[in-house]
Amino acid sequence: MDSEARGFEARVGHDARVDPEVYAAEGEPGLRDYLDVFLRRWWLVAVCTIIAGATALGFSISAPPVYRAQASVVVDRGGSALGLVPDITGISQQTFVETLAEIVKSRAVLTLAVRLLGVDPLQEEEAVGRLRQGLQVRRTRNTDLILIQAEGPTPEAAAANTNAVSRAFIDWHLGARRSQARAGKEFIEKQLSALSRELRAAEDALARYKVEGGQVSLSEQTTLALEKLADFEAQRRAAEAERRGVEASLQRVRAALKRQAPTVAATFLQGEDPVSTQLRADLAKLEVELVGLRKQFTDRHPQVIATKARIDEVKGRLRQQAAQTLLSRQITLNPLHQDLAAQVIKLEVDRQALQARESALAAAAGAYAGDLKTLPPKEVELARLTRDVKVAEETYLLLSQKLQEARIAEAAIVGDLRIVDAAVPPASPVKPRIRLNTVLGGVVGLMLGMGGAFLAESLDTTFKTAEEAARYLRLPLLSAIPLIRRRRNDKDSLPLLTTSQPRSPFAEAFRHLRTNLLYLSPDRPLRLLLVTSPGPEEAKSTVAVNLAAAMAQAGRRVWLLEADLRKPGLSWTLGPEGTLGLTDLLVDGVPVDRALQGTEVDNLWFVPSGTIPPNPAELLGSQKMRALLEQARSGADAVVIDAPPVLPVTDAAVLAPHVDGVLLVVWLGRTPREAARRARERLATVGARVVGVVVHGVEAGRRDGYYYYSHYYGPEEKAEKAATAAKKA
Repeated sequence: MDSEARGFEARVGHDARVDPEVYAAEGEPGLRDYLDVFLRRWWLVAVCTIIAGATALGFSISAPPVYRAQASVVVDRGGSALGLVPDITGISQQTFVETLAEIVKSRAVLTLAVRLLGVDPLQEEEAVGRLRQGLQVRRTRNTDLILIQAEGPTPEAAAANTNAVSRAFIDWHLGARRSQARAGKEFIEKQLSALSRELRAAEDALARYKVEGGQVSLSEQTTLALEKLADFEAQRRAAEAERRGVEASLQRVRAALKRQAPTVAATFLQGEDPVSTQLRADLAKLEVELVGLRKQFTDRHPQVIATKARIDEVKGRLRQQAAQTLLSRQITLNPLHQDLAAQVIKLEVDRQALQARESALAAAAGAYAGDLKTLPPKEVELARLTRDVKVAEETYLLLSQKLQEARIAEAAIVGDLRIVDAAVPPASPVKPRIRLNTVLGGVVGLMLGMGGAFLAESLDTTFKTAEEAARYLRLPLLSAIPLIRRRRNDKDSLPLLTTSQPRSPFAEAFRHLRTNLLYLSPDRPLRLLLVTSPGPEEAKSTVAVNLAAAMAQAGRRVWLLEADLRKPGLSWTLGPEGTLGLTDLLVDGVPVDRALQGTEVDNLWFVPSGTIPPNPAELLGSQKMRALLEQARSGADAVVIDAPPVLPVTDAAVLAPHVDGVLLVVWLGRTPREAARRARERLATVGARVVGVVVHGVEAGRRDGYYYYSHYYGPEEKAEKAATAAKKA
């Protein structure tokens, strides 16, 4: 079959005016194919779009309104306790404000906001969840403003929720800062309480010794040494107390960091780098140097002041080195984790500095204590007791001073956050957004409709286009016949539009078919043509009768044989029922002249089926039938045979080898691809020559070449009908 098709292509060439065949290999679907699917299934897409849009509209209208209010909070750059963050890790003020924005959404702040709203404690957890669900917090670009938005079922509720969150955020932040200062103050108070008891015990011991030991006095040099020893020991104990407080804070911050960011917490335990180790050694040396200077000078001496400045510089470099080490390990931190990491770095550096100071002061105090051991035993005991009293007194005075400083610091803490614009009840709801939801619903419906259209297309096994039929069957496309819709009262007759509407696209399609058949084999004309289809009700009889009429209109003598002896249908259109026909010719030997009937079409002669026989296949395959075909070949210029369908019965397969060519008719949207393939294979098996495929059922508005029949001939046809109607009137 493929060689015949290639022969056809070679003979006809590529002249589109004569041969618009489509005989191409299967290819990837293009944009036009997708558009064809959409046009064929537009109703499904439209229904899905309308239903989805209407559903979205209904839900939007029935949904309760949701209002959203907004408040703005400004961050004071100078007063924040977290202001140390940029200095430690290089984190910008922008990140600091983003940290505060994250804190707004924390459970602690939202719980406080719910309590400010007066929610029942039993419903507190649920209220926090609702508040968080409708909460939006963001930082205004290039400013220190934090915008807080909260939702509510009414305008007043939305404004109340927003203001409650803003107020809770400010109160929580202020409370967190004061709690840090309060913790330091309480630690000093505990140390003072213990020192007070220690001082009283030392004083009592000294008094008892003086009463029991008699008159023992210390030299001026010993007294001076005791005062220095007491001073250094007091400073050491104060440094120790401060170090313990820093270590307690460091332990709390490390625990919080470990809970929230275990990877970051583990990074601080991986050991120091060489640079940090050297800086710690430099810090220890400077602390020892500072202690030595304080033996000779007061804190206002230039050398003491310079050494303190160098100590602060080394501490700053330690903090920077720790931050760089953290960043070099490529650990990504969110703003909250950055703040905790910054606090760990600062507290760790402070601990190391205090530890170095404590060691230096202990060494200095130890030197003076060694000098006292050379005194007589009674003076040694007196010096020891006197030292205990002086150390306790000096330490008590230092911690008392620290306590006063802590109290002042706590009292001096003020809020660094303030509300710029309080929330007011909004004028309109933000949800539901009826127009947007309807559009989105329509878009979703459109997508579902397109998906459904392509799914239905993939499940539909029938031919959709004439080109598809030609590609699938590997046959030349001889013509594409427009879809003809019969009137209800003409359902038993076949449309013969080649004569009744000669200017219609339908008639032009058959003239096109006639031309292709004429040029298909110009040297050996196809006189015996068998028209069949894969299955019933696929317009094969309509094609047969109109093709015969089109050939007769060209001046050729045409015989039309009704070889469908099982379900004949041509007699309803061309002749009276019950006359002599093909069965009578084959069974009773009636002469052909008696069975031939003239028709309303000039040059067209019709042989009806006659009486329906019990054995149609045997009659069509008989020697008499072959003799009749030869007689028809010599008696007519062309013979068109209307044969039964190929797949249900064997009649067409019996006749096909004895004709010059077979036309296979398929109906778009009705003929399954598999059925057409099986029909072609069955015809090939019996040696039939299938010259091409005729496609019926092309829509008049299709975007292919066959549309132009309607476009070009349609207006003339309408004018012709109008003129005919006017004459009748």
